[in-house]
Amino acid sequence: MLPALFPRKDGESLHKKLSISRRFLPFMLGGAGDAWLLWEEIIRVEPVLEYIARWNEKHADDPKMKISLHHVLLRAASIAYKHNPRMNKFVAGDRYYQRKGIYISFSAKKEFSSGAGLLVFKRLFPEDESMEEVVRGLNSMVREDRDPKESGQEKEQRMYVQFVPRFALKAAMWGINWLDSKNLLPSSFVDHHPLFAGMFVSNLGSLGINSGWHHLYNQGNISLFGVMGAPYDAVLAEDGKPVVRNVVSLKWTFDERIEDGFNAGRAATFVTRVLENPELLEDPNALEEHPAFEFFFKGKKRVDAVPTPAGLAKTE
Repeated sequence: MLPALFPRKDGESLHKKLSISRRFLPFMLGGAGDAWLLWEEIIRVEPVLEYIARWNEKHADDPKMKISLHHVLLRAASIAYKHNPRMNKFVAGDRYYQRKGIYISFSAKKEFSSGAGLLVFKRLFPEDESMEEVVRGLNSMVREDRDPKESGQEKEQRMYVQFVPRFALKAAMWGINWLDSKNLLPSSFVDHHPLFAGMFVSNLGSLGINSGWHHLYNQGNISLFGVMGAPYDAVLAEDGKPVVRNVVSLKWTFDERIEDGFNAGRAATFVTRVLENPELLEDPNALEEHPAFEFFFKGKKRVDAVPTPAGLAKTE
């Protein structure tokens, strides 16, 4: 009853728009940690590495515009969400919601050392945002919180761990989950919490290691987790002949409650095709005419766009 009285600020209810079988899945599968589905994409990475080199050479005079594979992965994921809004759903209190806005969380090491802290960020990616705006926004976020001593995140976590008893912390986590299930969490909490996002992305390749499948969280409402590894050489088949190509492994963990495997697989392939055709990062409007996306747009009815969060502007 409470969820009906208190609508969510971060999502629109889908209770009457989904099939009975879909709405039954949360009761059959349990939470996100019980309903995961694994998917791996092997991506030819030479074109995007060349694109990154050209971009960084073009913007050599502006360090705020430097990019890496992490930037282009986040950009490709946001473009994929725009064209696959069915993947931007989440489950809260065993009810389905269409997320308002394209929110992606990601992690970054403070520095390249085993003892360095891990920073976690959450960002809104407006549908009409340019590649330049994405790069400036991402670099600004990381630069501001990458304090060599202690970040704001670390200060907050240290305060909780040092001064709050463990039983109280566990009770607080339970309370957060309960309030979320009843749509009672304040917007000030949800808007900035990195676990209330459509996707979490991690680039282990920046640390020189391979990717791995990551678990989903039972707190928050993240429905997808993507992990990219370091580039490596692999033998692939092209036109029936073996060739050596530089590739990366991008491993996805999906919450199977939100969508079926067919649409989840198409969305993962969508990200792969954008990364393998990096010119689309700057001109995503060319997707519908691009031969790499004929599988997606040919004979396909247009779908509704992702709802825009009320009162939220682009992240600078």
